[in-house]
Amino acid sequence: MKWFIDPSRYPTDYALLVSPPVIAGFAFALAAVALAYVVQHRAPEPRWAKQLERYAGFGPLALGVFVGVALMAAALEGLLFVPSLRVTADAEGAGLRLAEFAIGAALALGAVTRPAAVGLALLGAIAMVPFSLESILEQVHLLGAAICLFVVGRGPIAVDALFGQRRALEHDRGPQLALVVLRIAMGFGIAYNALTEKLLDPALSVALLQQRPELNVLRQVEVSDPQFVYLAGLVELVIGVVIMSGQLTRPAMAVGAVLFTMTLPLFGWLELLGHLPFYGMMLTLFLAPYPGSPRVREQLRAGKLAA
Repeated sequence: MKWFIDPSRYPTDYALLVSPPVIAGFAFALAAVALAYVVQHRAPEPRWAKQLERYAGFGPLALGVFVGVALMAAALEGLLFVPSLRVTADAEGAGLRLAEFAIGAALALGAVTRPAAVGLALLGAIAMVPFSLESILEQVHLLGAAICLFVVGRGPIAVDALFGQRRALEHDRGPQLALVVLRIAMGFGIAYNALTEKLLDPALSVALLQQRPELNVLRQVEVSDPQFVYLAGLVELVIGVVIMSGQLTRPAMAVGAVLFTMTLPLFGWLELLGHLPFYGMMLTLFLAPYPGSPRVREQLRAGKLAA
């Protein structure tokens, strides 16, 4: 929402966190986690889905390329990370854009991946000065990507691999930690955006619906714009919380990919730019949803592809 509507006119109302609709939304999300737990433990995955773990080694490649390309494109567009964070046209802004482009190029190529991952994390911290804590927390999924790439590296298809630097950390449980952090950061980012753009700031989303009334696909069944905003925020909150829980991760990634793609024809290039890092994360977690899997752990620890 904030990519297409000026958020300064619609400040987030955190007092709504204790309002009955938002409390009900959290309760519904927790119920969804419980249901996901039951489904995951009573309905085993088909064999073909389990075999996707053979390709877990492609996860770091996808993550680095998608995040890196997104950072480079954002820098060229005069943005920091996403369309809502436009960089000022001064020396400070030029420095941020240059750093963003350099970090993106390094991640996309897999060159000095570990320092680039640290740079991405620091860039988010530095950006709290010209922007705000809330706007950077909305991009916390990028911190998860940075930590994941710092731990597991970019894999064998990278410039680093030419110099024998396939692994970032030697610890056997490193890949498991990396995937857990990536999943939690992604889920938190989705859930937090559900709050700051919808549940705690319904006026922001209603303003967009007034400009783009076709977005309310339930208007024909007498669902008003405020009601539609609440339902959309509820769905987004549920998805984010379920992802954080680690239940049904692979199906959640598939559903997320469909939802993120459905909006591309409506909003175009800027929507794609903002969602590119998510595509890398979703592919990574789709291939490796279970961080404790020995096959996944070995591929990521050793920087290998399919065995």
